[in-house]
Amino acid sequence: MEEIKTGSIRDVIHDYIYFTVSQKSGDVSEENIIDSPWLQRLRRINQLQATWMVFPCATHTRFQHSLGTMHIAGHLACALYDDFKASFPGEKIPSEKCYVEELFRLAGLLHDIGHGPFGHLLDDVYVWKEFGKTHEDISAKIITEYLSPVIEKINFSPHGYFTRKIKVEDIIKFIKTPKNFTGYELWEQIFSKIMLGIYSVDIIDFLLRDKYYCGTKEFGSIDMRRLLDNTTVTKSGFTIKKDALPALVSFLNTRLAMFCHIYFNEKKELFESSFGKLLPDIIKLMKIGNPYENLDRYFFMDDYSVSSALVSWTRNGTGEQREIGRNWERIAVQRETPEVMILSGQKSYFNFVRKSELLNEENIIGNIRKRYGIKCPLSVNIDILDVRLQNVFVKFQDIESLRKDDNLKAISLYDVENDTILGEDINRVLQDIPVKFMLWQAFVPAKFGRRILAMIKSDVPAEAGEFSDPQLDLPLGPARLNEKNERTGITNA
Repeated sequence: MEEIKTGSIRDVIHDYIYFTVSQKSGDVSEENIIDSPWLQRLRRINQLQATWMVFPCATHTRFQHSLGTMHIAGHLACALYDDFKASFPGEKIPSEKCYVEELFRLAGLLHDIGHGPFGHLLDDVYVWKEFGKTHEDISAKIITEYLSPVIEKINFSPHGYFTRKIKVEDIIKFIKTPKNFTGYELWEQIFSKIMLGIYSVDIIDFLLRDKYYCGTKEFGSIDMRRLLDNTTVTKSGFTIKKDALPALVSFLNTRLAMFCHIYFNEKKELFESSFGKLLPDIIKLMKIGNPYENLDRYFFMDDYSVSSALVSWTRNGTGEQREIGRNWERIAVQRETPEVMILSGQKSYFNFVRKSELLNEENIIGNIRKRYGIKCPLSVNIDILDVRLQNVFVKFQDIESLRKDDNLKAISLYDVENDTILGEDINRVLQDIPVKFMLWQAFVPAKFGRRILAMIKSDVPAEAGEFSDPQLDLPLGPARLNEKNERTGITNA
C-alpha cells in the first residue's frame, strides 16, 4: 500500500497534529482545505469572544480549535469503526474505514467555519435575533457553496485511500445538531456523538484549550486519553467502559467549573453585554446585511476588521460612527462599561426542571424593584448550562429500542470484567453533579451603581428566601461568586 504523505503542526494541546498533503499532481488533500480562505479566516476569529478582557492570554483562535477537533475526531472515528462492525455485523456502515475517518476529520475541521467576530455573541444579538440563523447554518452554507468542489475530490485520509465520494451533506449531518435521528442510519446515529455527544471531541478540545490559555489549572482535570481510549460501541450504542467513569465525572465537573468561572465570569459578561449592545449597529454601519445571504461580505468580517473599523471611526468617523467608536473605546481601552453589576445569583438543579419553572428576567427584575425600591433602568443577564441528562447512562435491549429511544447526550456504561451493560440505576454515581446550572446578574447604569450598591450592602436580605422564589431557593447577594470555595469543591470532586 502506498504510504500517505502528511504534514504536521505543533500544537500546545496535542503536541503534533498531522494532516494530509497532496500525494501527486492533481490530488486534493486536507492541506487544501486548511489553506482555503474560509478556513484561514478563522485565524482572525477569537475562540473566546470577550474573555481576553478578563484573561489577557485568552487570545487563541477558532483556527487552532478546528485543527484540534479534526485531530481527535479522526482518532475516535477510527477506534469506533471496528467496534461497530463487531457489535452490529448485519448493519450498514461504509466499507472503508479511511472514508469514515476522513468524514469526521473534515467535520471537526469545518464545524466552526461559520463563526463571525464575537462568536456566539454575534449569534445572540444579531444573526439569530434578526434572521433566525446560527453559525451552524452559516457553516453549512459555506461548506456547500465554497468548499464542496474541493471536498468531493478528497480520496484519502492519513491512513489510506478510499473510493467512496465524500458528500458535503454527510459532513454537515455531524456538524448541525439534529432534532431527532429520523433518516439516520444506525452507524450515523451512534457516530454523531463523536461530534455532538456529552463529551464530544469539540467540547474536549475547547475545554483543554481554553483552560490552557486562560491559565486556570485549578479548575479540575480532563483525562482525554482515558476518555477516548475507553469509548467503544456495544449493542447498546455509544458506550464508555466502567474503568473511565472517574474520568467522565472529572470531565463533567471541570466543564461546570469552566462555565462558572470563565464562560459565565461576571466581569467578562459585563464587557460582553456592553459590546453586544453596540454590535448590531456596527454590523449595519459596515453594511454586512444578512450574513447568511451575503457570505462574500461576511467573509471580511472578523475580530480584526471590526476592531480596525472602530479605531478608524473613533479618529476619523462622523456622526453615529464616531459615537459608536468612542463608546467602544471606552469599553475596550478604558475598561469603562455603561452598566455595573449590583446583584448576582446562581442555582444548581439536580433533577429535571421545565423551562417554565426557571426564574426569568421579568421575575428577577420585579423582585429586585420590590425588595430595594430601585426606580432606575434595570437589566438582567441569565446564563443556563445543561450539564447533563437526568439519566446519562442508558441500556437498550435491542436495536429497535436503540433506534427509537436514544438521546444525543446519552451513553451506555460497560462493565468489561462482567461483560455487561449496567442498568440505569447506575446514574446515582452522578447525583452530586447538577442536571442544569443557572447564573444570573443584574445591572444598572453606571451613574447609579455606587449609590445602589451601597444601599444593597447595608440592607442585604437575611435569607435568600425573602428575595428569591422560595420554591427555587436561589441564593442572591451583592458580591461575586465565592470562587475559592467553588474551586476547592471542584478539585475535591
